[in-house]
Amino acid sequence: MEAASESALPAPGGLSGAGTGATMRRTIQEENGAATSTARVTADTVRGQTAPAAVRKTVGTAGEERVGQPDTSRSFVLRRDALDRLKTHAAAPLALVQGPAGFGKTTLLRQYSEFRAAQGDQIAWIRMDAHSADPAQFLRLLCDAADGFDERVRQRKARLDPRPPTVQDFKRALGRLRGGGLIVVDNFEQAFTADLEGVFMQVVRLLPAGVQLCIGSRVLPSDRLVSLRMREQMVVIDENDLRFGPVECSEFFREFPGLTPADVDDIQRLTDGWPAARQCFRLCLRRGREHRSLAYAGKGMTSDLIGFLATDVFDNLSPELQANLFDLCVPEKLSSELVSFVTGAPDGQAIIDEIERVGLFLSHLDLEGSWYRFHNLFRHFLLTRMRKETEPDELRRRQRRIADWFAEHGYREEAIQHCIEAGDLERAAGLLDAVIDRLVAQERLGLIERYVDQLPIELMLPYENLANAAIIAYGFRRAFDKANRLIDARAEVLRHSDDPHAHGVHNCAKLFVMVAQDRIDELGPAAESASNQLSEQDGFRYAVTFNAQAAALVGHSQFEEARSLLIKARPLHDRDGSLFGQAYQEAVYSTTLSAEGRVTDAARGLASALRRTEEEASGSVTAGSVLAVYLADAYYEQNRIADAQTLLNDYGQLAEQQAIVDPLGAMFLTRARIAFLRGDRAEAEAVLDRALYIGYQYNFERLLRYAKSERVRQATLSGDLDLAERRLRELAPPSDDDEELMFHAGETEAHTITWARYMIHVGRAAEARAGLQAQIRLAKQQRRRRRELKLTLMLAMAQQAEGRVNCARRSLLEALELGAPREFVRAVLDEGPMLMQLLKDVRRSFEQLPRMAHQDTLRDYLDHLLAEAGETAGEVPEALAQGGDDAVSLQLLESLTEKERNLLRYVSLGLSNKDLAERLSVSTNTVKWHLRNIFEKLQISNRVQAIAVARHLGLIE
Repeated sequence: MEAASESALPAPGGLSGAGTGATMRRTIQEENGAATSTARVTADTVRGQTAPAAVRKTVGTAGEERVGQPDTSRSFVLRRDALDRLKTHAAAPLALVQGPAGFGKTTLLRQYSEFRAAQGDQIAWIRMDAHSADPAQFLRLLCDAADGFDERVRQRKARLDPRPPTVQDFKRALGRLRGGGLIVVDNFEQAFTADLEGVFMQVVRLLPAGVQLCIGSRVLPSDRLVSLRMREQMVVIDENDLRFGPVECSEFFREFPGLTPADVDDIQRLTDGWPAARQCFRLCLRRGREHRSLAYAGKGMTSDLIGFLATDVFDNLSPELQANLFDLCVPEKLSSELVSFVTGAPDGQAIIDEIERVGLFLSHLDLEGSWYRFHNLFRHFLLTRMRKETEPDELRRRQRRIADWFAEHGYREEAIQHCIEAGDLERAAGLLDAVIDRLVAQERLGLIERYVDQLPIELMLPYENLANAAIIAYGFRRAFDKANRLIDARAEVLRHSDDPHAHGVHNCAKLFVMVAQDRIDELGPAAESASNQLSEQDGFRYAVTFNAQAAALVGHSQFEEARSLLIKARPLHDRDGSLFGQAYQEAVYSTTLSAEGRVTDAARGLASALRRTEEEASGSVTAGSVLAVYLADAYYEQNRIADAQTLLNDYGQLAEQQAIVDPLGAMFLTRARIAFLRGDRAEAEAVLDRALYIGYQYNFERLLRYAKSERVRQATLSGDLDLAERRLRELAPPSDDDEELMFHAGETEAHTITWARYMIHVGRAAEARAGLQAQIRLAKQQRRRRRELKLTLMLAMAQQAEGRVNCARRSLLEALELGAPREFVRAVLDEGPMLMQLLKDVRRSFEQLPRMAHQDTLRDYLDHLLAEAGETAGEVPEALAQGGDDAVSLQLLESLTEKERNLLRYVSLGLSNKDLAERLSVSTNTVKWHLRNIFEKLQISNRVQAIAVARHLGLIE
């Protein structure tokens, strides 16, 4: 494989550095002259990059499989060191080849693909461009690549299911792969955006064993990839690895026997190992004395020389081919039909083949070889040259003709951009209006924003759907100034209209901006008004008014009323396929359950909704990120820390970009608490600093309160009370307003609780108790069971600090009854040693307490909390604790029946008596009878001791 660079240079022998379809097809036939068939084993033309001939496996006449070899007559340089590193880390899920332009990234990726193909792996190649920045398009590329492993599956799927692909579609495509595989994504920096990051991280997580994603990029695509490298899940080949060494330099110039070792050393010094510069030297040396002098003058490694050589190549082409290149560089992608239309030639494919033959940087964009594109640098050169030689009116005419062709052939999105380039903005607005509802339903808000940013407001105003979609996109992308300008302009258009429906549609769009700006106090009345102006025939818009009213009702603790509206919204979202609206409807619904203490129900609903969103949503699925961060919050509460972290890794970046304030706050708080829990205070501070930055940037007062409260909480729990006091001063004092809006992210911390915890820790427990008792009464009235539990825990701690031990124990049991069965874990454990000691005291004395309702449930909950904290309330039997005699252990073990041993194992899992009864198909009374027997035989009195004995006896790990 040639070490020619990724710059705009022809490879020797007329073969471009990117590899080209027609030439490659001929090469395969020449290499396998006697072969009767060519096996399509690799996705060799996936999205803009033809796999090299050496990657393609062929079947000879005898049926033996072999790998095509490169043409050794050319000057090939094998990148041995970098290639060996990739081979060594072939099992890593992700490989990154990173370096500036012209460092031979594509060449190395090709050589690695050849190696993997020779090992029997299947290869797919994707080359990215600016259009791939849309997450929906990126998923299309990936799914096409993965389905390219089985061409029949891919073609059948395209016929039967034309919808945009999803992350789950990609997962299923990977599941059909048998054996190893390599997916190469080259030119990645051309498309990587913040919108794409969340989808990309999900894709990395889905990779099965044996399938590697190999990225070629000029920059590190995401800082989050650093963590993968630290966990040895990613190998990185960087600029230093890609530089040529002296040996490779000598091999590269072996076609020039007149070069002395000193000459080669000079070239090595002048080029500093840059492959593109060496290619420039090589081409200069081939062109004679004048060019040789230019190279040795030190200009071999400059962009000036690269531009000069591109010009030199172009000027030596025939006038006819030059004219064709000027015509064909205007569209970003080409097909044989489009080439015929643009050039007027009857055979467009013949022109494509001629360009490939000359080696003019043309590469494939799809599996079938129907679409092509020029290399970015070469297309840029052609456009620049053409603009100098062509009148502006003629350029606009060409853009308009190409827009016409794309529109007539159903490629509306491509036609829109060409209309904009042609200056035909009115037509662009019309085309965009025709597809805008679909783009909104697919939540491709970034793409909408990119288009409408290029259109003047006055052109959008006559198009109701387009103007309102632009308002939605601007609102959720937090371009609030643009959104509000468009709202005002649209309102002026409607000022003289008495059509209530038109006003309703406009007011519905305004709701998106209100909620995105966290103007919740205005949201309820505005949503009710819009709802009265619309009807069920308006589908998702009507449903959005219910979503908005429900969100406002949650803030006022009217949970039943909120759920009633959300249940009405659900079928309307389903009917219109609005996953965006569905996700927010399910997210708001879950917060009503959590507020009432039903964390398990909330988590179950969120997990189901997220699966559906992942199954059906294309693109950035930002609304899916709202489901994910609320689910991560629920998992954190249940002490499922790893599951919570995975969701935040996959969706946190998407939520940060355009989620509304409450889920945004939940995301930051959960991430900060996980960092704090693992002892990484610096990371926790960094997360909260980021939350404060966004809060100040967009004037999100609620987010600022959440982040500031969490900073006080962490300082208090860390024992840094001076810091906690300083931070507490930044917070407004607790409000006594019964009507204060309250939402999920703040109900257990930002209202009163932060202040009360600090007061307890600084010895002012009596003041804390007085404030807490008033808030507990209010939480009961509001049916905020989750908040009531946290307040009651704080009350128990305050009473314990005052020395009112019996009151503290009673308050703790009241709090646990609110949280049983096992709905809350971290709400209890996060309060640290002060509350943990109270838990252990209550558990040790539990059997002596007066008989209570739900006593078994409370005991199980206590044991579960202690087990989750890694604590015990009592000890193992004295005989075991003192001597550890194996004979004693054996005697105790033998005293248990097999059924009792199994029961003890289940007890160690934290199952309640009811759960044990269901697991063993017996009554709860039978379970209690068995447990009494076990406790008597083992000389213990509670479940925590039973777990300790089971571990000592080796029944559990």
